Amino acid sequence: MSRKLGVGEGAVRTIIRHLTKAKLVAIAKGGCMLTQRGTVLYKSLRSKFSEIRMVNARQLALDKASAAVLVRGSGKLVNRGIEQRDAAIRVGATGACTLVYKNGKLVMPMSEGENWILQPHDLLYAELREAFSLNNDDVITIVSAPNQELAEHSAMAAALTLLG
Repeated sequence: MSRKLGVGEGAVRTIIRHLTKAKLVAIAKGGCMLTQRGTVLYKSLRSKFSEIRMVNARQLALDKASAAVLVRGSGKLVNRGIEQRDAAIRVGATGACTLVYKNGKLVMPMSEGENWILQPHDLLYAELREAFSLNNDDVITIVSAPNQELAEHSAMAAALTLLG
């Protein structure tokens, strides 16, 4: 688990202790398992977040690997995407951008009243539309990092800022 999470064994023990204290996991002979409360939380989060998808975000990417996550119905929680970018960078990403799906358009909020729109003829637009089932007010965070694993971890960190 330590290798998969990219943290030390002591950190994993601390995480498990916190999850146990919160009654989200129970420790059994075979390892840890979700409690009923943990299962409810997990299902709630899974309904909000998509799976992480690796994408080709050449025009937005600052590094070799780019990962994207869809967060359903969180458009109202996005200001300019700075919170998502900062969360991704804290985990080790090189950069990140946040797109909100509004009226059939993927919009990147910039400054007050200004937005950048990913054009439908753009290859990334087509890739995102194919990868995700988009509804109005959905958010996609796209994160760049030196490798796939770091891009995936950073993308989830960015997406977690959108829990309302």
